Amino acid sequence: MLKLENPSDQRDPGQSVAQWVVEELKRYIASGDLAPGDRLPSERQLSETLRVSRVSVRSALQNLKAQGLLSSVQGGGTHVVALDPSMDRPLLHLIDADPNALHDLAEMIGQVAAFGARRAARLVDEADLEDMKAVLGTMALSGRSPGLQATDDVKFHALLARASQSGAFMHLMAVLQDTLGAALTLQANRNQPSREDAQTLLGLNRSLVEALAHRDEDRAADLAVQHAAQRRLLITRAVPVDERRAASSQAAE
Repeated sequence: MLKLENPSDQRDPGQSVAQWVVEELKRYIASGDLAPGDRLPSERQLSETLRVSRVSVRSALQNLKAQGLLSSVQGGGTHVVALDPSMDRPLLHLIDADPNALHDLAEMIGQVAAFGARRAARLVDEADLEDMKAVLGTMALSGRSPGLQATDDVKFHALLARASQSGAFMHLMAVLQDTLGAALTLQANRNQPSREDAQTLLGLNRSLVEALAHRDEDRAADLAVQHAAQRRLLITRAVPVDERRAASSQAAE
């Protein structure tokens, strides 16, 4: 569970305490300190950290739930919303009608990921790098199955997104990645990589860590695009591109 730090001491004149808490929590979400899916501290912990009453905290949480930024489950705590179900439904319908849209989506993910990698290269700290290296160490374990390596790869890129310190980027990537996963499920394709695929992704991720450590924004962005391209190859093997459409698109260009 994340511990929130460095709350602002400034409250606008006329602003209620509860509204100030709303703005503080939005600030944590926007900065990426609270990432999509993260569980918030308890009301008591928030009250102590922000130095306000639990009544104000409770009111603020209800406000943020009404805005769709937070959700709670009985006994499961309160979490930052990772995906609004209404956001991906139209896109899923498009992909179901035209599987080529699946490849368009995968390509878009690469371009968005490049933004995050470039930003992470500017802002990453040693703790971020150590966390990413730990995941890569697990991914490289002898005998690690390609399926588990694929899960490791997802964890690595979640850490990379957090290192970008951009809540907007993390939320957008969550929407795109979850939509892609749902689309692949509709296609009855689990998109499992081979051992060779997993090793290629591992190599790209290792190079990404090196680029981040050297603050090389261009290299980090290029590697993020290469990583997405490798993922597209996996999709293409399972859901081939309509060559007639591809040829038509190239002719139009």
